[in-house]
Amino acid sequence: MFVWLQTLGSVLPLLLGDSYMSKSQNTELRADILKVQSDQRLVWGWAYVCTVDGKLSLDHSGEFVTPSEVEKAATNFMLDVRVAKAMHQGGQVGEVVHSLPLTKELAKSLGIQSDKEGWIICMKIHDDAVWNNVKSGKLPAFSIGGRALKEALDAN
Repeated sequence: MFVWLQTLGSVLPLLLGDSYMSKSQNTELRADILKVQSDQRLVWGWAYVCTVDGKLSLDHSGEFVTPSEVEKAATNFMLDVRVAKAMHQGGQVGEVVHSLPLTKELAKSLGIQSDKEGWIICMKIHDDAVWNNVKSGKLPAFSIGGRALKEALDAN
């Protein structure tokens, strides 16, 4: 399965294993930028939030991906891709340089306190126009869009 990760308005292809999504074939998530390091053109934030306070976090379409599947996807993405494109089109504008798929097990092992599980990334922006849009707030968030295999879930 091929999935696009839109980050700062950028498309990053990644491979997902058996993802668990409940409604449509396409989904898009948004997660605000948490930190900007201007001296290095680095932007940090959640690319995907799976759970909040131990409960599955649904996107605007009512879909979700489990922490274990995001962890697999993040690993595959970092091994094979890491490219960022602006607004799902054009050439490379940056790349993901840091990646932390944070599960509650990993957080506990590392002594990290977090009410969220998901995928934290840091992107280095090379393109001047995209960097200016990040600094101005025109590109304020990471988001994921893509296709997934759906699996019906028992509500009980």
